[in-house]
Amino acid sequence: MRTKTTILMGITAALAVLLSLTLPAQAASSKKGDLEGTLIVTAPSRSGATPTPSHQTSSTDEYGNTISNASPVTGVSHAAPEEVVIYLKKVPGHYKAPKKHVDLDQKYLRFNHRVLAVLKGTTVDFTNHDPVYHNIFTNSQLNKFDLGRKAAGQIASAKLNHVEVPVKVYCEIHSSMKTNILVLQNPYFTTVKPGEKFSIAGIPSGTYTLVAWHDYWEPVEQTVKIKKGSTTQIKITMDKVRE
Repeated sequence: MRTKTTILMGITAALAVLLSLTLPAQAASSKKGDLEGTLIVTAPSRSGATPTPSHQTSSTDEYGNTISNASPVTGVSHAAPEEVVIYLKKVPGHYKAPKKHVDLDQKYLRFNHRVLAVLKGTTVDFTNHDPVYHNIFTNSQLNKFDLGRKAAGQIASAKLNHVEVPVKVYCEIHSSMKTNILVLQNPYFTTVKPGEKFSIAGIPSGTYTLVAWHDYWEPVEQTVKIKKGSTTQIKITMDKVRE
């Protein structure tokens, strides 16, 4: 009898420990909410953003070689897609940057993203996939870097430690190469294409300023209220070109 009592007491104690670990996590989770929305863009598209196969363009590298901006097989443009970063400002908390590096590649004399969002403290890897040299740099005073001349296949990295929107990035050799990195304070951001739906999960409850950011279209800000245990639905419309 004593043995059964001891076993029951042990099981009860184990359950109590499990509950003590589970309940705080559930309580924390219940204080968070989600955000879902759709991005609508009615502003004019940038000139030449989506050329058709019959309007293929080409560039000349520093050696005088002609490099087509379209696939020789499909005729599809290799221009980076139009992407908009959706992010929330000033979400309370301390957020640790991911250990995994983020890629921002160069190919066909372009960056593979026109705009890239990262959490502050993130390291970005720049890989040269072109048969020519690139020299990636920024004029930013907060997140300075100049990666020097890199040949095909070489990787250079930069750690971005300070919040800044945007860090404008260029190639010193090819003046047409430009991209923007948004170094953000919190991880509640995503990237979406025009006409697509987006979602951001696990946001602490509260009222925040949401920003839709693009390098060509005028950024849009609107207030969103995140309620614990529920999903906030919004629609964002970008209707102006930057002046």
